[in-house]
Parts: sequence; structure tokens; C-alpha cells
Amino acid sequence: MLRALLVLALLPATLGSDCEVSTGGLSDSSVWRESWPGGIGAILGYNASERRLFVREVPADTPSAEVGLRAGDEIVQIDGHDVSALELPEIVDALRGEVGSQVKLRVRRADETFDVDVMRAPYRE
Repeated sequence: MLRALLVLALLPATLGSDCEVSTGGLSDSSVWRESWPGGIGAILGYNASERRLFVREVPADTPSAEVGLRAGDEIVQIDGHDVSALELPEIVDALRGEVGSQVKLRVRRADETFDVDVMRAPYRE
């Protein structure tokens, strides 16, 4: 299992069975929050062997909840880039950004594929 100090969203997340994302080990959480200015507000799972990104949880009152993302949704594109062609650090970089900026996600839910624009919001504990 690969451990990384990366966050894909506004909340700490665990990424699939082969990659764990954690905020543990950081002594100054304010420095950590400043380095991650904004995100989509979802807990995501990444399967590195299949190169697939899934929504694991969508907390209430987050940007992802506002656009209707649900647990089990697969994010297949981020701003027009196929997730399967991106490395994990590129996925993280694509999802985080300036608070108030938008990121376009192409989402697969069962047999349906649709696009959503998610407004990035500040990290919160």
C-alpha cells in the first residue's frame, strides 16, 4: 500500500485498495490547509491498477453535494482530461485550485454519463 500526503478533495480521503491518502504526520495543519487552497468537497477513491476515480462519500453542504454527485459515481474526466491517462499527482493538481474557480467533471453513473461544473471551496475540517 502506498501512503501519500495528498488530498483529492476538501476532506481527508482513502484512495482505493492500493493507495491511501492521509493528512497524518503533518505537525502544522494551518500550513497544510494553505497548501491546498480549494477542492470539490468529496471523499474520493482511486484504483491505481485500473486507473479509475470514484466518489466514496459526498458530505452535505459541499460543492459536490450542490451539483448532485453521489457515492459510487465514477469521475472519468477532469477539465477534459481522461482520468485513466493521468497519474495520481496530476489528478490531485487538477481537482484542487483557487477557491471560487470551477472544475468540469465528466461523471459516469450506471449507464449515464454527464458533465458537472464544481465550484472549488476552502478546505474545512
